[in-house]
Amino acid sequence: MMMIMMLIAVLFSIQIDSVNSWTASTSMDRRCITKRLMESTITLPLLLLTTPSSPLLAATTTTPIDDDVQKIIDGRDTLKVLLENWERATVDCTYADVPRELLEQKNKDLLLEKASTFALFDKSTSIETCKTTNKVVRNYLGVNGKGPLVGINKILIKPNVLDAVNADDPDAYFTAVESLGQALSRALSLSYTAGSADFTSVNNFAKGEDYVNDNSNLEQARRAIQDAKTAMDTIVSMLPSPTN
Repeated sequence: MMMIMMLIAVLFSIQIDSVNSWTASTSMDRRCITKRLMESTITLPLLLLTTPSSPLLAATTTTPIDDDVQKIIDGRDTLKVLLENWERATVDCTYADVPRELLEQKNKDLLLEKASTFALFDKSTSIETCKTTNKVVRNYLGVNGKGPLVGINKILIKPNVLDAVNADDPDAYFTAVESLGQALSRALSLSYTAGSADFTSVNNFAKGEDYVNDNSNLEQARRAIQDAKTAMDTIVSMLPSPTN
C-alpha cells in the first residue's frame, strides 16, 4: 500500500509540473490542457488496477480454466447419466387400457357391466400400458435452455481452453469437437422427430413388452448420444483435471 501511495504522489507531481509547463507555453490552448488532465484521471485507476498488491486486481481476473473444464466434464456426465437411465427416461407407463378381450363382440355385455360399476378404473379390469417419450431426452440435451450442455460448443473453443489442451496432436482435439457437434445435432433432430413419428410414441404397448426398434428415431437418437459421449470422453482426456 505504501508503494501505491508513493506512485500516486509521483504521478500527481508529474501531472502538475506538466500542466504548469503547458500553461506557460503560448502554443498550448485550454482544450489541450483539459485533455491532458482527463488523461491523468484515467491513468490513476489503471495504475491501481495493474499494481500486483491491489485487491482490485483479484476482482477483475478472468474465469479460471478449472471452471470451464468442470463445465465440460459436467456435460459429459450428463450424457452418461442419460444413457445409463435410457429406458426410465424414454418410456412412460402412466396409461391404462381396457383388456382387448373385453372389447370383443362376444364380451359386449360384460364390458357394459364393468362400465356400469366403474370397474374400468380397477387395475384388475385394466392393463398398464406405455408409450415412448422424447421430453426427458430433449431436456437433457438442453433444448429448454438449462443444463451443462447449453453453450458447450462455445466453451470448447474458448482461448483459455484451447491453450490448456495437452494433446500431442492438437488436430485430434478439433476432430473430437467436430464429432461432438455433429453427434449432438443428430441427437437433437432425431429426438424431435421421435416425439411424433415413432410408432411407439403414438401407440400404446404393454408394460414389459419389447418395444425397441433399431430403425426408430428414438433408437437412432440414443446411438447419436452415445457418439457424443464418446467424443466428450476424448475431449476431457485432453484437458487438465480441475484442481478444485
